[in-house]
Amino acid sequence: MKFAIGTVVLVLIAGSSAYAQEQDKDREKDKPAQQEQKRQEPAPRDRPQSQEQQKPQERPQKAQAPQSPEQQQKNQTKQTERDKSDAAKQQQQAARQQQVTRQDRGNTQGQQSRQAERNAGNRSSRRISEQEFRSHFGREHTFHISRSEDRRFNYGGYYWIYNDPWPSGWAYTDDVYVDEIDGEYYVIDPVHPEIRLLVVLAD
Repeated sequence: MKFAIGTVVLVLIAGSSAYAQEQDKDREKDKPAQQEQKRQEPAPRDRPQSQEQQKPQERPQKAQAPQSPEQQQKNQTKQTERDKSDAAKQQQQAARQQQVTRQDRGNTQGQQSRQAERNAGNRSSRRISEQEFRSHFGREHTFHISRSEDRRFNYGGYYWIYNDPWPSGWAYTDDVYVDEIDGEYYVIDPVHPEIRLLVVLAD
């Protein structure tokens, strides 16, 4: 009896040992396949990012729709109106410039005309003979002109008139003389020889 039990125990031990060896063999066979599969699968860090993750999200650009002939016509009409408006502004500016130029010319011509009229009014047909002029007038014959509201004074036996204002730098106490220059009579102040006061003989 004891021998039979011992035999059964040995058989069970041998069977379990053989089964364990078979299990170990099966595991050894599965290990290379699992390792190969692990090698083929990239690690989470090494996995390449998808194209969507690599590239920032790009918004699709909206393609401009071609303009219709009506829209093109409207744009062209607006451009034509702008061109006309610019041309009108340029014409107005040119007209203003011409007007200013004409006014300036008119003012200049008016001043020249008034000066000519004044000079013509100051001229007198009356003349003093050369001999008499040398005897009573010229640089050697000085005198004083008294102030008068009618701009008249008497000297050398004649009445004289001046139409221009009395020079601001002259004093009525200054010695002056009458001289003839280019056929005209002038009162000259030796203190201010650069200024001449046009005078004519009173009728």
